[in-house]
Order: sequence, then structure tokens, then C-alpha cells
Amino acid sequence: MEPENKISTAAAEPQETEEFDDHHRKVGVARFFEILGRDLWPFYKSSILCVLGFAPGYAALLLSTMAGSLPLCLLSGAVGGMIAAPFLCGLYDTILRSLRDEPCYWWHTYRMAWKQNWKDSLLPGALTGLLLGMWVFLLYTLPDMENVPTAVWVCVVLTVLIILAVSTYAFAQIVLVSVPLPRLIKNSALFCIGFLPRTLIAVGVQAVYWGVTLLWMPYTLVLLFVTGFWFPATVSLLAIYPGLDKAFHLENTLNQRRDEEIAAVMQEHENQ
Repeated sequence: MEPENKISTAAAEPQETEEFDDHHRKVGVARFFEILGRDLWPFYKSSILCVLGFAPGYAALLLSTMAGSLPLCLLSGAVGGMIAAPFLCGLYDTILRSLRDEPCYWWHTYRMAWKQNWKDSLLPGALTGLLLGMWVFLLYTLPDMENVPTAVWVCVVLTVLIILAVSTYAFAQIVLVSVPLPRLIKNSALFCIGFLPRTLIAVGVQAVYWGVTLLWMPYTLVLLFVTGFWFPATVSLLAIYPGLDKAFHLENTLNQRRDEEIAAVMQEHENQ
């Protein structure tokens, strides 16, 4: 069964239609600054909402680790992940529309993304939060233990990198297509391996950014409200987007739907 594609042109602003062609697009750093110059404000607004969405889970995890309670950490992570997931999907939807060069009214498409994706994001959000809650508890308790083997620390680092990689692909898929959770996880794992160089870029940027941000908290609070979630999310999605487009034929679908809309409008005018 083919996944149902969620991308839509319903909220596009009226303007002359352009055919998507990667051969005419900038790449790499130039592409990053191109979309940033055009869509920074929508990115920033989505990012601020994402910060607010993640704040309850972060606060609960912080209190849980200070209390030294693993069950409380797991509960905080799961509930916090469910709260934060729709906000992350809203940010991803905003960025992915920009990567498709799709003009839109931001607030309308953001609300549409919430309505479309919040139910699908709850379970993946809870699962991701649960795993992160366990990881945070281990990270908090291991330094107090004696003679912790190096292999354990290596596993801790690899675990969070895997969580970042799989969750990035998973939430991008939630925004773009409709697939059941087992297939969502399977696809994410296959994408991680199949597009490994791009996966390493996406994960590397997130690991460095969030590592520095959390390590120097609360001094990085100002940074969080400036670059917030939009910076690592934009770089990561820019890196993995070609793989997602290749797997799901996203832009071909969008072009086809735009052609159908134009044909329908022309037919309506002819009938009048």
C-alpha cells in the first residue's frame, strides 16, 4: 500500500506557477541563505512556538532528574514528547514548504499542519520523549557512579545520535505522508542507512547545536530565542530533503496537483 501524500497547494498565494527544477536551484550554503532570506520570519515564528511547546517537557525532565526518579523521568519524557510533537510538526511543515519553494500564508498553513498532523504525531512524540527521558536519566546518574566503562559512555552517545537521526526522518514523514507507526519507524531506519552521508550532516548539526545549548544553559537562553529550533531543523531538513523527495516523489506530486488546479480553473472559466 502506497503512503498517502499530505502535501497540498490549497493555501498557496495567487501567483504565476513555476515548475520545480532542482537543476536551477542553489545548493548547500547558498541554498540555505536563499531560503533564509525569503522565509526567516515564518521560521522564527514557528520556532518560538516550538520553544514554548518543548518548555513543559524540558522543565518536567529537569525536575525529574533532580529528584533522581527514573519512572518520573520516563513519564515526563513521554508526556512532554506528546505536547511538543505537534509544535515540531508545525515547524517542519513550515521549513519543508520553503524547501519546496511553495508560497503560502504562514499562519493558515501552520494551523492546517496542526490540524492535519497532531493526532499522527502523538504516539511518535511519546515514544521519542520516553527514550530521551531514559537517556537524560542515564546522563544524569552515570557521572555519580564509579568505574563506568568507556563502552557505556560510547553507547550513551550513540543512542542519542540514533534517536536524533530516526526522529528527524520520522517527523518529516509525519508532515509529508500518512503511514502507520511500524512503517514510519522502518522507513526512518532505512533512510538513516540509505542516505547515510546526509544523515550524518543532519545529526552532526543537531548534536553540536543542542549539546552546546544544553551544556551552557541558562546562558544560552538568549541563543534559544534567537536561533531556537529553526536553525538546526532547517539545516537538517535541507540535508535530508533530496532523499525524502526521491523516496516519495514529493515535488512531482506537487507539480501534478498544481497542474490539476490550473486545469480546473481554466475549465471553469471556459464554462462561464
